[in-house]
Amino acid sequence: MSITAPIPVLHGGKDTVVRTEGEALLVRRPHEETHIPLKAVGRVVAEGRTVTIELTTAPATVTRHVHRIWDVDEAAAASFAEAVNAALPERTEEADGADLVSGERLYQPSYRNWIRGLKRGALLGTLAAVALCVLVGVTGHPVAMTAIIPSAFFAIPITALGAFLLFEPHEERHLRKHGVRTSAIRLRGEHGRYAYTDPGGVIRTVRSSEQSWNIEAAYDPRDPGRVAPLRSRARRIRTAAVALSVLGVGLLFTAGAVGSVVAAFLGFFEGPAWNGTTSP
Repeated sequence: MSITAPIPVLHGGKDTVVRTEGEALLVRRPHEETHIPLKAVGRVVAEGRTVTIELTTAPATVTRHVHRIWDVDEAAAASFAEAVNAALPERTEEADGADLVSGERLYQPSYRNWIRGLKRGALLGTLAAVALCVLVGVTGHPVAMTAIIPSAFFAIPITALGAFLLFEPHEERHLRKHGVRTSAIRLRGEHGRYAYTDPGGVIRTVRSSEQSWNIEAAYDPRDPGRVAPLRSRARRIRTAAVALSVLGVGLLFTAGAVGSVVAAFLGFFEGPAWNGTTSP
């Protein structure tokens, strides 16, 4: 079959783009792509600024899998739905369209943003430490650098490590509050990996250190690939306590570096300030 009806490109929120690729729809987001053959599409529904791509279902299938694109132009949504529905192939029997859908996860956006923020913070912290050392040195308090340099040397990596360890409890807390809970089944022969099916019928995986046949997980309804395993309250508290403890140690070293600078200008370091001359 060839597609004769022109199907317009659909633009949604968060840089989501839906376009045709051969005899299929390609839903492309900045961090993943989903390939939906037209023969797997039951119909496309435009409701205001939301477009829903409903997949075909087999007679014995209870759940109808759908893909939603939010924040689209209403006129563009109606035009897209009309064009796709007109291009759908004729079917003699219904099959489960979810079996034909495939997806590729490019990266985890929230994790990447967190790492990017840590790198930027570490760079700014290093530049600030260098600037403080230069400031203290040129103003005649070089002795203070013996306290500033070791404090900054430990403060930057330890604080960054503490912030990195906070990502997991932060992500789980967010998805517990705003996500959709689902059951994930342990993959045979793969330690620590569990699989779940998202609303669009795409099989996704999540990692967990739990040793059981199935776990409870939560995913973002607008980004089903963003998922976190849900752990017990005791494990959440223990993980958060370790992260906060490491972060606290880093902040103590940071306070030590800043305090050394303040102490230098207040004259708490022994010996006269160095001004390039020697006194008899």
